[in-house]
Amino acid sequence: MKIVSFLDKHLEEVLLAILLSVMTLMIFMQIVFRVFGWPLSWTEELGRYMFIWMIYLGAASAIRKRKHISVELLDLFFKDNGKFVLNIISNVIFMIFAAILTYYSIPVVQRVAAQLSPAVRLSMAIPYSSVLVGSALMLIRLIQDTIARFRERKEAVGSHD
Repeated sequence: MKIVSFLDKHLEEVLLAILLSVMTLMIFMQIVFRVFGWPLSWTEELGRYMFIWMIYLGAASAIRKRKHISVELLDLFFKDNGKFVLNIISNVIFMIFAAILTYYSIPVVQRVAAQLSPAVRLSMAIPYSSVLVGSALMLIRLIQDTIARFRERKEAVGSHD
């Protein structure tokens, strides 16, 4: 049960740290090998795919930490109840977007599965599935955040009674 809790809290961060470390190492290798006249084409391609994965995992991580860009101007006009409603509406709209993105990325991944990348000969389903996995994780994190906001609201209301 501890591992499930750890993954719930840190999955994206662990994957992001691994991807960033490997990507940095590969780009460093590319630079060193290019200096000696032996350019590596596969490092640039894999680095690009890792960067794409980092974008979508980072978006899910930002949701988990409530660090997404938001328009806070409306928060200035509302008290606690209004802010709560705005946050829930925002999450629901974002959930709809993430659900649509997840749904429509499935056939895309299936369509490109037979294609191979030019340098590494990797199935293109792997880089394209970053959208699928990232948007599904965003959807999960949005659901968790919405539930957490309702719990926080219930506790705040309960503490005032």
